[in-house]
Amino acid sequence: MSYSSTYGLLFQVTLLHNYFLNNGEETFASMTDDKKEKMLQQFSADAFITVTPTLETNIVLKNYKMVFKKTKTGFGVYVKVKDESVPFIKVPADLNLKFLININDYQFENYTNLDFALTRAYLFSNVKPLTEPVSFKYLPKISDNKLISNAYLVSEKTTADLLSTLQSPEQQNVFGIISLTAKGDNSSEDIIDNSDKMLSPNFKIHFDNRKTIWRYIDRKAKTVIKTNTAKPLTRSGFVEIDPLTDFTPSQPAESQYPNPSVKSITKIDSDYYSEIFI
Repeated sequence: MSYSSTYGLLFQVTLLHNYFLNNGEETFASMTDDKKEKMLQQFSADAFITVTPTLETNIVLKNYKMVFKKTKTGFGVYVKVKDESVPFIKVPADLNLKFLININDYQFENYTNLDFALTRAYLFSNVKPLTEPVSFKYLPKISDNKLISNAYLVSEKTTADLLSTLQSPEQQNVFGIISLTAKGDNSSEDIIDNSDKMLSPNFKIHFDNRKTIWRYIDRKAKTVIKTNTAKPLTRSGFVEIDPLTDFTPSQPAESQYPNPSVKSITKIDSDYYSEIFI
């Protein structure tokens, strides 16, 4: 007699990044479904980020017959079920699972439209910490047309409180934390309903690509020209530079200007510059 366990999706988190998904000045959001699918086929969240359950969460997963499973676009948490939507072990309303976000691409800061602070972390959660203001931003859902901004960067106090719940080895180089509770502050953020059935929500962390002012440096002529507006940095596609309208004063119409790499970026005051040597 054979026996097999059945697991159902408790929730999933989708990680996206416009640096990899936009095509030059064409945004991922504006693409047709077919083109989005093509861009996603070439996309892997592992290219820039690593998400792992905390050591404490690993114990909780085991105790509640749950499994953490990575995907190309994030991860899912699955739970042993009695039927399609009822967990084998009842999931308490206050059950909390935390996942660490670490950056694995040293150029992530260059092409990601965020600020980075050593004493503050990004928090993606469906429950507001007591130390955060009422303006706290909850983790978006897959259907929300929202990009991650600096508003998800929590205070030093909240960051310290979050890090204090981690084991010492886990506290190093934490960019962000995903903290999900079975019942969120709002019903739209819930993972289980009032009957203890799984809602299987899909949460989304969608990073935007950085835009920079492009500075073209001619070492021989000892001249520097810069674009009038910031231009998007993307892995795919090409941003056309119009020498007549993109510079002041305008440049010769026959001039051609390459796109920059993400390696050479300088911040001056509040503006970011990409430097291209020609």
